[in-house]
Amino acid sequence: MDDMEYLVQETMRLNHMLQTGTSRPFKYQSSKIPTGPGILYHLQNSGPVFVVRTWVSDDLAKDHATIIRHPEEYPSLKLLTDGGDPSERLQWFSTQTRNQAEHVHARIGQRRFPRREEDVCNLSDPGFSWWMESSSTTFTLYGKMNWVKEGLVRLGPLHDVNLATPHWTELATVLSFLPVPLDVITEVSRFQMSGTREHSWLIEEFRRVFTQGEVSDELRDMFVILGKRGALNSQLESCWYFLQESAAARKFWLQIQTQLS
Repeated sequence: MDDMEYLVQETMRLNHMLQTGTSRPFKYQSSKIPTGPGILYHLQNSGPVFVVRTWVSDDLAKDHATIIRHPEEYPSLKLLTDGGDPSERLQWFSTQTRNQAEHVHARIGQRRFPRREEDVCNLSDPGFSWWMESSSTTFTLYGKMNWVKEGLVRLGPLHDVNLATPHWTELATVLSFLPVPLDVITEVSRFQMSGTREHSWLIEEFRRVFTQGEVSDELRDMFVILGKRGALNSQLESCWYFLQESAAARKFWLQIQTQLS
């Protein structure tokens, strides 16, 4: 099967899924703490602001048990503030790698966030979130508040925008090797991807990274195709890590927002 045939078959398969309602089911988080890497955290919510106290872990189950036994040895988590119960306060978030957990910790941990960022940020303070505007064949990411307008979705602090912008440019370069019409535009703190209706599934695969925090098997297969078609391995690896880190931060942000609601 050549690259074009694969992409055509993926289009037909995903269109069928959308028409028949057989899209991927939502996976609820298990109550059993896994043994892999991730974040242990304490969400402090005080009205208009909140702070997520985070701890990077190589083994969530082991570290969770240790911290619960000796919470006083982990003052940065503030589990004993106001005489609270550590076992009720300490929560967890699983990642695929420690690097992803460290990225989430760096972007979200120990920082004070307003519940409504748009009410307190302005042109002189560009804010911390990414924002998305989208349609069936296009999505645009904005990295600063000065781009924001009505109808955008706030994605949270997925990546440092100063680091993200060159990654967006790099992503545009590797995607130019795809055998399908895809228009990618990058500017300072702005990234836009557009395609045809025939290949709208491709746009959706990338959109899901930033809206749902999911990097699919289809996207992984696409990166394999890009490597076969001549994209540099170093650029593919850099883009892949960037997408995975952004997805991990988005999924964690969604978990926090659910707990705040």
